[in-house]
Amino acid sequence: MTAPLLAAEAARVAIDDATCIDRLDVVVGGPRLLVVGNTSALVAALMGVARTAAQPLAQPLATRIPEPRVVAGSLRLAGADVASREHVEIMGAAPLDPRLPADWTTLDYVTIAMRMGGAPQGKEGVRRATRALDQVGLGTRRLVGSLALPERRALPFAAALARDVQVVVADEPLAGLEGPAAVFVLGAIEAATTGRLAVLGARSPTPGTPEGVLVDHASDLLVLAGGEVAFAGPPSAVPTGARLWGLTVRANATELGAELGRRGIALRGGPLRFSAALPEGTSSREIVAAAVAARAPVVELVPLW
Repeated sequence: MTAPLLAAEAARVAIDDATCIDRLDVVVGGPRLLVVGNTSALVAALMGVARTAAQPLAQPLATRIPEPRVVAGSLRLAGADVASREHVEIMGAAPLDPRLPADWTTLDYVTIAMRMGGAPQGKEGVRRATRALDQVGLGTRRLVGSLALPERRALPFAAALARDVQVVVADEPLAGLEGPAAVFVLGAIEAATTGRLAVLGARSPTPGTPEGVLVDHASDLLVLAGGEVAFAGPPSAVPTGARLWGLTVRANATELGAELGRRGIALRGGPLRFSAALPEGTSSREIVAAAVAARAPVVELVPLW
């Protein structure tokens, strides 16, 4: 029996000493999962690398990076345990804009990643690294410090290709990109994830945007709000043109769900945080009106996309 792409049971995630996800329970079959909402803690736990504040390339590399950990419960990626780092051998990670030595070449980056991942070295390793860099549109002798942002975003996908990993995990690879820059990174994502499992983060995957393309190619959608599952299911469950809103409901969630249902709006998630997909042409006023009718105290209402 094939293991699910992502399986969490009462998983608690902390970054350093701060709890970011108190309890996560979800099973995603895969093969291609798009994570939306408060994605950073879950993706950091999978990659073993937390986001750091952006710094100019001229500054020295930070000496310490915040450490994400699974401190309770179970979190597994393609059947491999995340807490014990068992999954590292099968995963290729694409963090969001990490600091890298500016004097490395693109070939240096990929061959070092291959060495750390136990992939072949020597001439065979160089051949694989060169082929992977070509596949994502990068040469072998470019200095990392000379790469444009979309090229730096593509570089980890070349490393994943060269290592021939089982799963690719990427932290919002299209964030802030538009036009040709986004198309370039989308090409790298496609090259690295074709025939592989993938967990990709996104900020606002609305139709017609580059991140919206990720929805079109996802088998599963997971929306996180405040460290809880607000939505889990196929993207097709969110109607075309709908806006997804996150809600925190303190009481009478069942009554709110029934009231929204009468208005043609499905409430998902719980027990505290939920999501509601508003059909095109409606607004969040429908949620507010339903909450009033159901006497459900909605203490937070935020657009997820």
